[in-house]
Amino acid sequence: MEGRIQLCVLVVVMLTAAGKVLGQSLDIKAWMGEEPMTPVRIVNDLVEYFSVRDPHGIPVLNVPEPIHIPGTVPTTQIMFYDPYISGHSKLRLEYVNVNLTTLSAEAKISLPWFNFQGDYEWPGYFSNSEGFANITIVGIEVSLDLFFGIDDVGLLSVNPKMTLEYGDMNLNFTGLNYGHGVVVGAAGTFFSSVIQPLIIGKVQTKVQSLVNQGLEKRLQNVSFPDSISPVDFAVAKLRMDFREQGMEPVKVDDQEINLTWGVTVQLQNIELSGITTLHRTHEISAQFIDSVVYVTIQLGTQAMKGGVDWSLSASLLPGVGGHLSLELESLAMTVELQQPADIRSPPTLRKIDVKLGNFAVRSNGDGTFDYLVEALVNILPNCFRNQIMDKVEPMIHQRVQKVFNRLDVYRMVMNRLAEKEQQQREQTEATA
Repeated sequence: MEGRIQLCVLVVVMLTAAGKVLGQSLDIKAWMGEEPMTPVRIVNDLVEYFSVRDPHGIPVLNVPEPIHIPGTVPTTQIMFYDPYISGHSKLRLEYVNVNLTTLSAEAKISLPWFNFQGDYEWPGYFSNSEGFANITIVGIEVSLDLFFGIDDVGLLSVNPKMTLEYGDMNLNFTGLNYGHGVVVGAAGTFFSSVIQPLIIGKVQTKVQSLVNQGLEKRLQNVSFPDSISPVDFAVAKLRMDFREQGMEPVKVDDQEINLTWGVTVQLQNIELSGITTLHRTHEISAQFIDSVVYVTIQLGTQAMKGGVDWSLSASLLPGVGGHLSLELESLAMTVELQQPADIRSPPTLRKIDVKLGNFAVRSNGDGTFDYLVEALVNILPNCFRNQIMDKVEPMIHQRVQKVFNRLDVYRMVMNRLAEKEQQQREQTEATA
C-alpha cells in the first residue's frame, strides 16, 4: 500500500519539487490543511479520492486554483514576475506500470489544459522585451520513466526521465521586439527553449534527488547484490526463510475421502518437499489503470518430492494400504490479482493458471493392487494432467476468492499504520 501511495501522489512530489527548484516560497503547508499530514490521513484522503467515478485533480493536498507564485521565476531566457498557473484541477493519473523484473516503472499524467500568465522581462541583443505573458498549452501528457539500478555501494537508486507532449499552444506576449516575436511565432522553438527546461529540466533532477532520498530512508541502507535483480534477491531470501522456519518438507493434515458404494480412502503422513526451489519464472509486475491496481505474479519450482501413507477400506472387503512416493518434475503458477484503489473493496483473483510437469509415483508394496495403483496414477494423470488442472483451477479460484471476500484491506492497512505509529512512539520514549 505504501508503494501505491507514493506512486499516486507522484504529481505532488513533482509540484513540490518545482516550487523548490524555482526558488519560490510556495505555501505548501497551507495546502496541507490544519490537520497533521499523517499516513492515516493520506490513506483516507486517497481512498476518498479514488472512490469517485472520475478522480481528477491533485490528491491529498488542497491546492488552490490558480496558484500564485510570488517573486520571480527564471527560465533559460525569460524572467517572469509573480506569475499565476491554473488548470491543474483537471489533472488525471492515467496509468502506472511497475515491472519488478526489469526494475523499471512508467507513469503518465494528463492535463486537458494548462495556463501560465504574469509579467515578464526578456533580454535581447539590441533591445529588451517586457510586458505581460499569457501562455496556454492544450492536451498535455507528462510521461515519467523510472529506471532503477544498484549503485557502487549496493544501494537501490533511480534515474528518472520525463517527457512532455502537447496538442496545441497559444502564446500571447505584449511588448515583444522583432527578434523575440519571431521566436514566439515559432511555438515549437519557444517550447523547447523556454517551457521544456522550465517544467522538465530542473524538476527532473529534483525528483531524482527526492525519490532516492525516500528509497534510502525506506530501505534503511539495505544493500543488494549487483549480480541478480532485487526481485530475484527477494525470492531467494524467501527460500531461506522457508528453510529457517522449518517449512521443508511441508506437512499436510490427514485426509479422509468417502467415495460411492461405501469406499473410504484415508491419506496420512502427507509430506511434500521442494518448496525451497521456488523461483521467478517470468515477469512480476503491477499496473495502475482506471483506479485499479493489477498485479501479475509468475513463480515456479524445480523438482518436488512427496510421500503419503494410504489405505482403502470398503464394506465386505478386506482393507488394503501402502506408501506412495511422488516426484513432480516441475510446477509453474501464474496468478493475476486486482485491487481497487478504494481499498474498502476486497481484492479479486482474476486468473490462476497452474502448469504441472511430468510426475512419477512409486509404491513400496509388491501386491497386485499396489501395481494397479502405481500404473493408474502414473499413466492416467500424466496423460490428462492439463485437462485435470483445467477442472481443478476453477475450484482453487473459488476458494481463494472466498478468502479474499473476507479480507478487510482497509482495516489491515490501518492496523499496520497503527502498529508502526506505536513502534515509533516507543522508540521515541526509549531515547528520551
